[in-house]
Amino acid sequence: NSLAETKLSLEDVSLKLHESRVKAAEDFAQEMTDSIRGLELVYAAFDVQITDAPLSQFGSDNIVFRFSSTGRNLTDLSKCASGGELSRIMLALKAMRARYTAMPTMIFDEIDTGVSGSVADKMGSMICSMGSYMQVFAITHLPQVAAKGCAHYLVSKDINPDTSVAVSKIERLSDEQRVLEIARMLSGSTLTDAAVANARSLLKN
Repeated sequence: NSLAETKLSLEDVSLKLHESRVKAAEDFAQEMTDSIRGLELVYAAFDVQITDAPLSQFGSDNIVFRFSSTGRNLTDLSKCASGGELSRIMLALKAMRARYTAMPTMIFDEIDTGVSGSVADKMGSMICSMGSYMQVFAITHLPQVAAKGCAHYLVSKDINPDTSVAVSKIERLSDEQRVLEIARMLSGSTLTDAAVANARSLLKN
């Protein structure tokens, strides 16, 4: 009957999907590991565990992404990664996805949460490199990441004194405004000569 035929068809498609997943898993895991290690998790390891699962619209596999920052005793990613590690893993995953799916635009909303310093600089470089084959918008509070952009927009929110309604606005910054805003990210509300000089250096590099 049609129900039995449909079940056989689903099982056939599920088997082909399983074979494709198994074939892709090793290369995917290796590329993810290489990318994550490039973000200063030099001993990290990432793999894909595929086990049997009840047949459903997603196939007959249970898939777990496993991770270890030391390269040993890999564990379910959702149970072991810190905030900073998750940020780096998500960026590596999104960068790979964008590259292979020919996405026209990617929007990152503070994907650099939990990182700083040289790690933030490397994440900024990875985000910037994606801009060579797609449009990238990155919302960030980190000067190391912001300085990688070729155009900067300042988003601000004010309360209208007459109506008490919050009004948001976005403004493209001039070259000098870019310097000052990145300097504010470095030093806070009080701008210092050192912060301005540092901002100019970050933008130049």
